[in-house]
Amino acid sequence: MALGDEELGDEEQVQQRIAAARNEVELDLGLLGLTEVPGELAELTHLRQLDLSANSLTALPDWLGSLTNLTHLNVMLNELTELPEWIGNLRNLRQLELNMCGLTKLPESIGNLTQLTDLFLNGNRLTELPTSFGDLTSLERLELSGSALTLLPDSFGNCTNLNRLALRDNQLVGLPDSFGDLASLDVVELDGNELTTLPPEVVAAGTATLLAFLRERSSSRTTRQWSSKVVFVGEGRAGKTSLIKSLLDEPFESNESSTHGLNVINLDLPHPHPERDVVMRLSTWDFGGQEIYHATHQFFLTDRSLFVLVWDAQIGWESTKLYYWLDMIKARAPRAPVILVATHLGPRPADLPLADLHAAYPGMIVASLEADNETRQGIGEVRDRIAEQASRLPLMGVVWPEAWLNATEAVRTDPRNHVDPQEMAALLSEHGVTDPGHQRGLTQALHSLGDVLAYSDDPELGDMVVLRPQWVTAYISRVLDAPAVRQTDALFTKAHQSELWHDLSTDLRRHFVALMERFDLSYRTDDGTSSIVVELLPWDPPAYEEAWAATESAHRELRLRYRLHTVPPGIPTWFIAREHRFTAGLHWRSGALLRHPDGEHTALVTVDRIARTAELRVRGPYPQDFLAILKDGFEQTLRRYPGLEINRSVPCPGRLPDGSECTHEFPHDQLKARLARTPPREEAECPVEIRDHNVRQLMQGIEPPEARRSEELLMQTRDEVRRMTDVVERQRVDGAARHDGLLRTLEQMEAKQASIAAEQQRAALAAWRGHRTSQQVTCPSVVSITRVTRRRALGVIRGSYLQLRLYCEAPGQWHPAPGHEPYEVRATSQLEATLLPYARGLFKILRYAVPVVGGAIGVASEDLDKILQDDIKLMKALLDTTSELGEPDDSADFASLNTLVRAEWDSEFRTMRNLLEQLDPHRLWGGLNKVSTPEADTLWLCKDHARPYRNALPAAPTPPPAPLPPAP
Repeated sequence: MALGDEELGDEEQVQQRIAAARNEVELDLGLLGLTEVPGELAELTHLRQLDLSANSLTALPDWLGSLTNLTHLNVMLNELTELPEWIGNLRNLRQLELNMCGLTKLPESIGNLTQLTDLFLNGNRLTELPTSFGDLTSLERLELSGSALTLLPDSFGNCTNLNRLALRDNQLVGLPDSFGDLASLDVVELDGNELTTLPPEVVAAGTATLLAFLRERSSSRTTRQWSSKVVFVGEGRAGKTSLIKSLLDEPFESNESSTHGLNVINLDLPHPHPERDVVMRLSTWDFGGQEIYHATHQFFLTDRSLFVLVWDAQIGWESTKLYYWLDMIKARAPRAPVILVATHLGPRPADLPLADLHAAYPGMIVASLEADNETRQGIGEVRDRIAEQASRLPLMGVVWPEAWLNATEAVRTDPRNHVDPQEMAALLSEHGVTDPGHQRGLTQALHSLGDVLAYSDDPELGDMVVLRPQWVTAYISRVLDAPAVRQTDALFTKAHQSELWHDLSTDLRRHFVALMERFDLSYRTDDGTSSIVVELLPWDPPAYEEAWAATESAHRELRLRYRLHTVPPGIPTWFIAREHRFTAGLHWRSGALLRHPDGEHTALVTVDRIARTAELRVRGPYPQDFLAILKDGFEQTLRRYPGLEINRSVPCPGRLPDGSECTHEFPHDQLKARLARTPPREEAECPVEIRDHNVRQLMQGIEPPEARRSEELLMQTRDEVRRMTDVVERQRVDGAARHDGLLRTLEQMEAKQASIAAEQQRAALAAWRGHRTSQQVTCPSVVSITRVTRRRALGVIRGSYLQLRLYCEAPGQWHPAPGHEPYEVRATSQLEATLLPYARGLFKILRYAVPVVGGAIGVASEDLDKILQDDIKLMKALLDTTSELGEPDDSADFASLNTLVRAEWDSEFRTMRNLLEQLDPHRLWGGLNKVSTPEADTLWLCKDHARPYRNALPAAPTPPPAPLPPAP
């Protein structure tokens, strides 16, 4: 907006901006209430960038097609229903923004825009794309989420330069085989589509696997896969194993032993529709019913399965916990069909409130049957119903590449329990899958299916592929069943390993311990010699109250409460294992006391199974960041249950007249809605206290911070720390008690400063990286950019260079990568213009970085701080010399970075990534380690900050000097 715009009316602003644009190449007419495009623009044929966004335009005039010099056109947030044919005349367009315009179709002429690199079509009503879409061969980024697409044209595969594709929340049932030709794809988002013609596990395994599958399917013979999974669940001794044996026509054993862990066996049944003339291979998964095993079950239960819930008619439906099991199935596999089977038929009829169950679980229960395993009464009907329902499962009859199916069958029938990655590759190659990329893709798909366990990205687990998951669960069950481990308060020692896993080698024991950690069933103690098995923690809490009460008066408290339709297995024990780096040694089966490494912030997590609630409470000088970390970790845990009904609320922080806590809860979605209003509703009344509360304060730690407020707090706290440091230094010679008190205050202020910086840095990284998965974050993001001048002998200037220094991304502790010599590249005006927008965005955060305590990372803090401060000064000097870029917009919130802002950053980041890959072709990244945190963040950390995370990739050696790209 031009100076003084806010004092003008819309019409005056339009005329003023059009007049100014006669001497400019950009014109911004966004947010001015336009109902038609001003005719004066027809004369501005020199324009390169035109913004008409967020107006009320219903059509675009034909003469707009004469502005053929346009490279950027933004008409998002208007009321168009179609795009005119003349859009194809704008052949110089590189970016076209059409989000939320109500478009129902695109013209064939759009294929003329062969220079287009970025196209944004989110939130329209498109049902298909024109055939000419495949002519957009320069397209690098396509955003087409939230529309009504049912299919993509076959020509889509011609867009081979696409590296980011968003197709979330459409109505796609499949993808054309040509999709496999999109070899440049880095990010593809397909959530919210049915994709019934694709194996969901292939889609879930990631972009590389999906492309490999489609490529293989389009270039080789295909066949249909007539197999799927049937899961038998229910209480122990209900008769699950006997029922499977009856279905297999095996003899009945009256003393059938209980299943410990998991048994898998194949059941072949003819397809119920004769015209198919095929036999379905059903993989029956028989789970141990004892409660201690329920947490391990969850990793093998998926929506693509048929569930058979077995209950004992003589005990009754209540004692066999039908509601519990249906709740668990609903939470873990909400769209899976369920067959109820009553066994142990006898004097007591198989009576149950079926109408009530249908009402409570609509659409889930597809049949309720009775069968007796001893007399075989009803077994035929159970077999027929299983066949009928299995034939309708999503995976049944899906088209696969023939070679992939042959290799899959080879894996399933291989007698070995485990192989190394080379042996897995040889097995797949022997049966027709020879391409290494396709081998990785098929292995990941089999992992998603539950046929194998393969964690190629895990440094501890990547050296083995488990071909028999039930083999692993049997050994884990030994631990869960062991009284000796329970008697040591869940401490699983080396001695326990030797006793319970005596038939395993040392390497396999180590691998199984790592698997238990991967499943969040345990975590290693600090000395690395033992593990805490969280599923065996005592129910009764230890004496934590005094430690928690000690934090009450000194600090502020933030709270977040979850109300669940059921408390499923693993809640909160998986969370306790995930967040073990914060352990204070005070944990029990339904809660834990946690401490931040700064020693100043304490958290309490509790679960009430009767009330079906979970609560996070955090106290400290600045509890927002610690709550945000724990909230993200807890949300990741809950995501394992996609069907779990969750209501989030913020307990009122007020007190009642008797001093007790207020009983009111503010629903989280209502608080968000208040802030989304224009203008925001900043206050919310508590009906119990009859008192208003600030909504933004209630949401602290739950929603990302306002960028401006975060910056103000950092500046204010930094000044307070400096003043207090001076006071402490002056008082050092006074009485020890006074000095100790001041020093304690300073420590709390420094902890607050570091927490604010951590909150800001975490929010910035999340905003910059958007929806990228860990696999897609291929290089560090925090890179300082400074300019240096090199001189030859006798002071002759050799030239100007840019230095790029990598930083450890530990939130709140960003610091130069220790021992890393910055990359250097010859500075050119083109390179500076390309990199400086990236530098400006990063500088907004880096300038508030807090000096890290050097002792924590094995280097002198003074050296790190000096490099940091020098980088900040030199980056500012570099940015100050480029005033034509304008000042950064500090008003944007991290939480509200919209598609356009993120697209801009994506473009800048891609440029930086490409340059870094040139400068560091071996991708050693200064010895930084890639870490996926329990909160689903991906960070590049120095070896010391990576140490608390078990999945950190090993630190790379110090890289050799990178070759400089040739000077232009």
